[in-house]
Amino acid sequence: MCSAVSGHLGPSAVTVDGRLEGERGQEQLRDRIDTDVSTAIEEERCAQVVFDNYGHAIRRSQGGKLHSMLYRLLVDSLPARDTGALLVARFSDTLDPGFSGSPLLSRAHVETLPALTEEDAQELQPGTDLTELKELVGESTWLARRFLGADARQGRLRAIEHLNNDSRRIAATLPSSAAEVLLGTRRLADCDPNSLEALRCLGTLGHDGEFKLSRLVEDSQLLSKVRSESPGWPSTRESSIRRFAELLSDSDRAMWVDRYLFANADEVGSFLKDLRQVSKTALRLLVSDDPCREGFAQEISDAVQGLPDVEVRFMSRSDRRRLHDRHLVFPTTKSGVVIPTAGVILGIDDPGSAVSVPMPSLAVNYTEFWARGDRVFPNDL
Repeated sequence: MCSAVSGHLGPSAVTVDGRLEGERGQEQLRDRIDTDVSTAIEEERCAQVVFDNYGHAIRRSQGGKLHSMLYRLLVDSLPARDTGALLVARFSDTLDPGFSGSPLLSRAHVETLPALTEEDAQELQPGTDLTELKELVGESTWLARRFLGADARQGRLRAIEHLNNDSRRIAATLPSSAAEVLLGTRRLADCDPNSLEALRCLGTLGHDGEFKLSRLVEDSQLLSKVRSESPGWPSTRESSIRRFAELLSDSDRAMWVDRYLFANADEVGSFLKDLRQVSKTALRLLVSDDPCREGFAQEISDAVQGLPDVEVRFMSRSDRRRLHDRHLVFPTTKSGVVIPTAGVILGIDDPGSAVSVPMPSLAVNYTEFWARGDRVFPNDL
């Protein structure tokens, strides 16, 4: 898409792909954008930054510097009046990761993928009812465009081949809430707008609050790939410990966010003690206080006493509502996992359909939530 847009704009377009430059090339990328925009304005009297994979680039270690540079070019400078931008990202990308200063995205207009219309239905498959087409390809034009210039049979083959060949990438770009809907572990009513937009590419959103998968997605391997990336939680305590350790295996530190984690403090302490035998990852536990339990903080401290590299804080009351989901967060990679309830992880409750769902990026800054929390353990820091 970005190549087509750049081709349409001509020499005034400054095309950028956020995946092509690695960690070491971030400064060179900023310098190139700066230079190319200046050149385009000088020669064409205007410039348009067409930035593909913006979400990938902004998550890198120097994302803040990239953000500031783009803000200057597009908003806070004299050439900004002659400079526009198209920032393209995936549904799962976090585009404003909490940098200090004026956020670039506050000046942006968010565009969603077009929804299918009756005119589209007649253009793609003359004589086809719009409702039938949506049941086949979903509500957006994402899969429907595979039918352009093709008969029904060829279009179907193109769409399913795309879903199968790109199933891993598609699954990785799904917001975690959308993946949970596909797995049957979350209701549509509990989804954020971004997840709903992603689901419109894969099916239809009913007025009754139910999601119906499109027939093409049903016939593809995509759902199997989503299931394999989000496996069911094991039913025994020993297996649960191993699964939790596997989730931690690539991280030197992590944050376990669960408001009700310490409903049974002794069980948590026992679980963490056994976990320490197979994982040395430093853990921060962000939980909710329980004003109805007298001496709750001391109860938690007693339960985790003697455990190395474990910290516990009560989340701020103002943050409690936003932290309603249960997440295992990896601050270094700015990613995480949606995890089951503490009862399931500790081996107390039957896991049923509980799964762990990857979060390729984080929608909020958990480090800030942690900083605002009240220290529980250790209390001598």
